[in-house]
Amino acid sequence: MQNARHTYLQYFRLGDTAFREKVRFYEENPEALSTLYFDEKIDIDMDYLICLFEVGRYERFLEKVDPIIEIIIEENIFEFRNENIFNDLLLKKAACYYHTNQFEKANVILKQLIKIAPKHPLAIGLYGICKRKQNNDIATTIKALGIAALLLVVSISIIQILLFEPFFDEYMDPFLVLRTMLTVFSILSFISLEVYFLTSIFKETGRFPIAFLNRLFRIDKKK
Repeated sequence: MQNARHTYLQYFRLGDTAFREKVRFYEENPEALSTLYFDEKIDIDMDYLICLFEVGRYERFLEKVDPIIEIIIEENIFEFRNENIFNDLLLKKAACYYHTNQFEKANVILKQLIKIAPKHPLAIGLYGICKRKQNNDIATTIKALGIAALLLVVSISIIQILLFEPFFDEYMDPFLVLRTMLTVFSILSFISLEVYFLTSIFKETGRFPIAFLNRLFRIDKKK
């Protein structure tokens, strides 16, 4: 087993940030890795997953992560590199779904993680981002109305500058009133859209995606 130990040390001697080199080593030496003791093999497997994520091989990560998570649960492995490895892999799994445009799957994982670790610094933020990426008729309608109103404001401003201001100054007042109303409507549309997202995220997770709101409503203290 001396050769197996040498393989283990050789892998980790590549360095903590040698992500591509360690991925290459792992994939070029499957036979040598298969001879490792269980503890050594799981160390390398967990590190390999982290390296896959860091180099952006998200689909490969998703292919490999579930068996490792199962082993972590079965063997009660709590930490790896001073991180809660279970929570870390769940977050990375959700992030991989996000990067591959699988937002609903990402949200399922993130809900689980938020229940386990309500104060996780990244889970609730990523959940909010994924929520905004998902297609939703209400959100799409509100956003479209806000953008349409904003475009009308720009159009009216251009017409005012090019036509009414130099030649028909006495007819400008109705256009100024309309522009103001559309500006207010556009702002209110975007505010209502944000309120919609905040309330829907709170209903689903019991937390806001903005840390200040969690402190304001004393949500962190309740947890």
